[in-house]
Amino acid sequence: MRAELKRPYAAVRIPGGYSVGGSQMWLDNKVIRKCGCGAVAAYDLFRYLAEADDTRFSRAEQTKEDYCRELARIQHRYFPLFYPSGINGFLLVAGLNRLFRDYDLPFHARWAASRNKLFERIARMLSEDYPVILAVGPNFPFFWQKHGVNLYRREKNGLFRSAVRICGHYVTVLAVNEEWLIISSWGQIFEINLREYMDYVKKYSNHLFSNIVLIEKRGTD
Repeated sequence: MRAELKRPYAAVRIPGGYSVGGSQMWLDNKVIRKCGCGAVAAYDLFRYLAEADDTRFSRAEQTKEDYCRELARIQHRYFPLFYPSGINGFLLVAGLNRLFRDYDLPFHARWAASRNKLFERIARMLSEDYPVILAVGPNFPFFWQKHGVNLYRREKNGLFRSAVRICGHYVTVLAVNEEWLIISSWGQIFEINLREYMDYVKKYSNHLFSNIVLIEKRGTD
């Protein structure tokens, strides 16, 4: 099970270089900063699919200021945020489907793959050059607990260092192998251990909350 995107992912020009995807932390809006990760993942997915599928969409680089302005517009129109929890998977795909229709893009989104086929579907989507929005859901039913999933950075010596622990957060999967998901979050690259993710969902969360956005081309099975 190895797969990855075929093109560079939704880069944004920032001071000192380029990000990998966007970050809600760039905006001044406190609601988006607190719980806008789903809107960021959805907007970056839209950018990636639109640039590949439709010549109307420019591949010109996007500045941080451009990104923040367009993200705020897209979020306001398509992705309602409920402070402090954000947006659930069903509302996220509803917003994506409206976005696809409004821009006449031939895609359809739906929420949640079967538990046994989750990583098979991730690999299949990546092989079709579709980024995968993955939810690390909240603790359930004990929402106030602080269990989470580690995001790792790969060091030059090949070892992994835990950088941050997350829950109630959307990330975007860019590549997968037998042990790791390579993901974008906050405009940076991290890795998630597959077994740790599944253990978290089983012990501390719920498959309905911790799942993926499935993307298909309309008119295909």
